[in-house]
Formats: sequence, C-alpha cells, structure tokens
Amino acid sequence: MRIEIAEHGRMSESGSSLLRLIQNQDIPLLDLIVRESIQNSLDATDITRSSVDVDITVGEFSSNELNKHFERIEKGLNKRFPSVGRNYSYISFRDCNTVGLTGPVRYEDVQNNEFGNLLKLVYEICKPQQNEGAGGSWGLGKTIYFRMGIGLVIYYSRIKDNGRYKSRMAACLVEDETKPDSLIPHTGGVKRGIAWWGQYDGIRSKTTIPLDNEKEIERILSVFGLEPYIGDQTGTTVIVPYVDKDALLDEVYAKNDDAEQKPYWANSLEEYLKIAIQRWYAPRLMNAKYAYGSYLSVKINGVKLKVSEMVPLFRLVRDLYILAQGGNIEDTSLVKEQNMECSVVSIDLRGVLNTTSAGRLAFGKYTKSQLLMNPPHNNKSPYQQIL
Repeated sequence: MRIEIAEHGRMSESGSSLLRLIQNQDIPLLDLIVRESIQNSLDATDITRSSVDVDITVGEFSSNELNKHFERIEKGLNKRFPSVGRNYSYISFRDCNTVGLTGPVRYEDVQNNEFGNLLKLVYEICKPQQNEGAGGSWGLGKTIYFRMGIGLVIYYSRIKDNGRYKSRMAACLVEDETKPDSLIPHTGGVKRGIAWWGQYDGIRSKTTIPLDNEKEIERILSVFGLEPYIGDQTGTTVIVPYVDKDALLDEVYAKNDDAEQKPYWANSLEEYLKIAIQRWYAPRLMNAKYAYGSYLSVKINGVKLKVSEMVPLFRLVRDLYILAQGGNIEDTSLVKEQNMECSVVSIDLRGVLNTTSAGRLAFGKYTKSQLLMNPPHNNKSPYQQIL
C-alpha cells in the first residue's frame, strides 16, 4: 500500500496529542475497545436486518508477511518486530448486517457537510455520528484503536452503492512523533506522527484513497487468516496488529490484589472480552425484544456467545430489561431457573411532562445461591463481575 504522510498545519492534531486525547484511567483499554467498536457497529446498522453480527478474533500473524504491505515503514517494522522464530498477536472486530464504511472517498465529493462513515472513521477526528440514536457524541472514541497496539490500524469494508458491491481498505498509523524509534519517515519541518496507506488518488498526487482491488485486499486479509465479505454481506472489519496481550490483561486486575480473588477472565484475553461484552451490552445480546434497534449477536474466535453462558449478573440484567419493557422472559432465563421474584413499577410523572409515565423500573433482591455464587457454580460476586 502507498503512503500518505500527514503534514503539519494550523490547529492540526499531532500523533502524540491524539494518543493523549482520551486517557481514561478508570476503565481498562479492553473495555473501551469493546464499547467503542461494538457501538460503531450498532451505529452503522442496516435497518433492513434484525441483528448486527459482530465477530471478534484474537489471533497471530507473521510480521514479515504484514510489513511488506506498508510502504516506507517496512524496514522500521522489521527491525522492531523480527519475524524469525515467532509470530505476533492481533485483534480484529468484524461486523456484518451493517452498511459499512459508506460515503465519499475524497473531500471534494463531500456535500452538505456529510462526510460519511469512511472519512469520519479513517481520516477525521472530532466528527461524531449524526444519525438518531448513535452512541458517539464527540467523535473521539475511535482514538482507542490507536492505543491498543503500536498505533497501526487497518480498516476493511464492503458496501453496497447504487446496487453494486464495493470493497475498501485503508490503514492509519498514529504514533508519538517525539520518540526516537518513530516509524513514519521525516525529511524536515515539523513532525506530525500520522500517516495513511491505500492507493494514490489519480486526481491529487501523493494523496491516498482506500484500496479497491479485491485481490490485493484479500492478500492482506490472508495475513491474518481472515475472510473477505461475500454474497450480499456488507460490513466493516477493523484489525489492530501488534497488540501485547499480557500488557492489556495486566491493567484489568491490580497485581498486588489477592491472587485467590482474581477472576478467571483476567487471565485470558478471549475470556475477558466475553465479560466486557456482557458488561456493556447485556440487555441487547441475543434479545430480539430490544426496543431501540437491531439486537446484537457476538462471536469470539468463531464461537457464538450464548445467553445460557453469560455470567449470572448480566444474565439477570438482561432478564430485568425484558421485564421492564413489559415483555415475557424466556423459559431458560435465570429468573425462572432460580425462581427469582422481580418487581416492575411504573415511573409516574404526575404532570411533569405531557405523559403519564417515564417508563418502568424492574428490580429485585437476590441471594448468593440465586446468583450461583455457592458450590458447585462458585461464580464471583456481582461486584467483581460489574467492576
């Protein structure tokens, strides 16, 4: 892929400032990436589909096979990540039943200030979603991708445009330009620490637009063992290479805490992702009765997350959500399984607004036994599950 190095300009962000832009010290990076990536997918829902399908993959790849695709930083990557005797880790977030990275590929084609999904995610900062019900308020959450690994992120998408399916792939590197081992080449002037890769635009020299050559896209996907979208599939895949799994797990549980109390999911990236998904999206998981759009279906490394396999707290939260909606919970729900008593009350406003009720509140008080904390289940306390 050909490189485009961002030039410094007035009021432009540098790589180092972007990496500091959202320094949330209270929430682990793994929670932030789950919350951001899945919300991006939900915001891009194809309204003709009943569900948004998300497949998160944690895998390995050969650095030599990947680095050769990145013009002018290949040598730097090879030096930092030698291929002899080892592979490196990546995380990918793939959604389907979404519209994908739609919109123009050139700024000249932007009309009525509608940048579209592609430009906002890959080439812009501080451009929030504008569609009703979207989760992003400031357009800053996407910077979490650059903090997961070395700042290198690959974006692949398939869209349907005027009845035709089109593929798009681009990459972006955001790095601390002040570090001596920074990868982006510098020939003088002010460093910015930001670059993109794709194909050169025939209209403007040395300005890139996403790759659209299917075979070249498939070659890059094959480095990670990932498949392209086929048939009538549309969606977006975000790939973050060179992640340090141990470093990501170290921050989810304090090292000086009691090792015996350490939950099992703090020892495995895949297991932690399962918990984080439940923590942020329990009411929407496999819930066709969800009230505000498509429901969410998730796979981790190809294995579908089932309601029956959720930890008790989030399984219960899902049940309470359905009850608050006035729905009937499934026979396989935790509430029915453990014979839990639930109360549902209407929040009456009495003339505050032009409606009689703001909604319903579902709640209950439960024992350790009902929350499956006792033998033989031995689940961790709700406090550990939610925090």
